[in-house]
Amino acid sequence: MTATVRAQRDYGDEHRWMDLEVPADFVAPEPGQFVQILLASPSAVLLPRPMSVAAVTGRGRTRTLGFLYAPVGAGTRILAGLEPGASVEVLGPLGHGFPLEREGLPILIAGGRGVAPLLFAAERLAARGRKAEFLFGARSERQLVGLADARGRLTRSGGRLHLCTDDGSRGARGNVVELLDRLAPRLGGERNGERAARVIHACGPHAMLAAVARWGMRHRVPAFLAMESVMACGTGVCRGCPLPRSAPSRAAFDPDRTPSLHGNREFAMCCTEGPVFEAHDLDWDHVE
Repeated sequence: MTATVRAQRDYGDEHRWMDLEVPADFVAPEPGQFVQILLASPSAVLLPRPMSVAAVTGRGRTRTLGFLYAPVGAGTRILAGLEPGASVEVLGPLGHGFPLEREGLPILIAGGRGVAPLLFAAERLAARGRKAEFLFGARSERQLVGLADARGRLTRSGGRLHLCTDDGSRGARGNVVELLDRLAPRLGGERNGERAARVIHACGPHAMLAAVARWGMRHRVPAFLAMESVMACGTGVCRGCPLPRSAPSRAAFDPDRTPSLHGNREFAMCCTEGPVFEAHDLDWDHVE
């Protein structure tokens, strides 16, 4: 569908926030899903940009999608230069999002600009009256983009925000997995003498997600990770976004029951089977 740029603004550390207005019959994305944004022709870039959705609002006969991004490549730099009123083409929503309906205390873990879909998740959980623990880490205080938004969305539901930075400039010194390890004994509490259920939803650099996945599997806490890959089509056709399956996932693969736009026994397609995967689905020793 055709979308209209309604607003662009600086968001800290050279990041931008963009609001795109789409027709009301554009299906509302779920937290963790993405859309493909294609710049109007003629353009210096041919392929669309896959963008995680950070917010969804409705107004009259339109719907507004919010995106948090960094202008780091040719496409996103052109996108950052679009003025309100400019048009782009959007395809979506695509992929599978976070299973926010899962039982247990939601623990949202963000690394850097991976905060985008987790802002959306925090808002959705707050709307359902569910408290969440939000762990947000970055290299330094400057890279904690969206901090005010995260705090505001958590406040509405009584959730808590926990910060850490590699250099100790804000919050605890260290990374989010070290922070998770320190906080874990206090997260969720006990119910009937047993540890209450917890569930992790995370997005960030792949090295961080691998560490979160291993932590979740080690502590038997379900962990769902939003992955990034080069997604030229976003629909499984181009086969450009493979992620290595784990041994159990390869063993369970049934080619006769697998949709044609999913991957094969060795590789999952990030766009159609993800971008959110459960920890035990992927081979983290070989995720790049």
